[in-house]
Amino acid sequence: MAALPMPAAAVVVNATPSPIAYSIIVPLFDCRDAGTRALESALDQAFPRDRYEVIAVVDANARAQWPNELLARCDRVVAVAADFAAVESEIALFDAGARRACGDYVYFIEGHTVLAPRALAAIDAALAANPACVLACGRRTNHSTTRLGSLVGANNDVHEDRARAQGGFTLGANCVIRRSAFVSLGGFDAKFQRFNESVLFQRVRDARLPLVAIDATLCTHHNDAGFLWLVRLLVATGHAKSRYYKSLHDAGLPPRPRHPVYRWLGSAPAAAVAVVPLRIAGPLLILISMSLAWVLPRVAAKIYRVGVGFTDVSGFCAERAFGERRAVVPARSGASSVTSAQARSLRKARG
Repeated sequence: MAALPMPAAAVVVNATPSPIAYSIIVPLFDCRDAGTRALESALDQAFPRDRYEVIAVVDANARAQWPNELLARCDRVVAVAADFAAVESEIALFDAGARRACGDYVYFIEGHTVLAPRALAAIDAALAANPACVLACGRRTNHSTTRLGSLVGANNDVHEDRARAQGGFTLGANCVIRRSAFVSLGGFDAKFQRFNESVLFQRVRDARLPLVAIDATLCTHHNDAGFLWLVRLLVATGHAKSRYYKSLHDAGLPPRPRHPVYRWLGSAPAAAVAVVPLRIAGPLLILISMSLAWVLPRVAAKIYRVGVGFTDVSGFCAERAFGERRAVVPARSGASSVTSAQARSLRKARG
């Protein structure tokens, strides 16, 4: 598998003694209404601090907005010169943090996921009882104040129910994976973007690696995303799925899409015909579901899932019909690593 391009440089602020059990990786990206609480919750775990490290991934081009007091408490601060306003950048941020991880297990959390105080304690207890396990997945709760947020949360619940029955991997703060397995399975690939979650889990299943379900709520997921942000994320994921299925085909492996629509629209002519109607219908159905979310929540949830599917498939069709889209937004010019003076100021703040 091709290595993910390294988007920026980093500095070690305060190295954590080795060996350590867990590396929590926190990109300060898409924080929604959670603010800095994702990072705070990682730093304030009710768990021995010398047994885990916190790696914060920050925007190298927005130093004035860095939460320096919190960063001073982190073990590593990774400054990435990528477009933090673009959904295409997200997987590069997670990868930049993973490359600096030292823990036995890596724990990816999003900027809008707030860990439960005893999340690591619950994970550690489950892994201690299942030492051969390479992937562990717990539960999460959903927080929303908007119509769209309530629909996102309901959809998350559907996926979580499926994961409890079949297993799963997400970047949403409810899964940990053994770092050695993460590396041996290929880690993240830029061209698969957020679909890396499904790609990595499929590789875990293909390798028949042992999994465990954690009977505990590990985090709260803040769901109040913006409508346009959600549409862009869904379309980007559709593009990524197309690239993944093509990579399997090129390797002589059978693609295994969850829904047959990806086979029906797999040819370029069929995809070209379908892409515009799907791109219009998908977002429109999401808007309709939002209008019904608080009046007819069950009906709205069904319409929402169809709208999400149409929007995702529109990205898939665009990729099949018109060729590969850029997988990662290029780094901005003039990006640099954290300077030594800035590193000293962070250490001084830590005390």
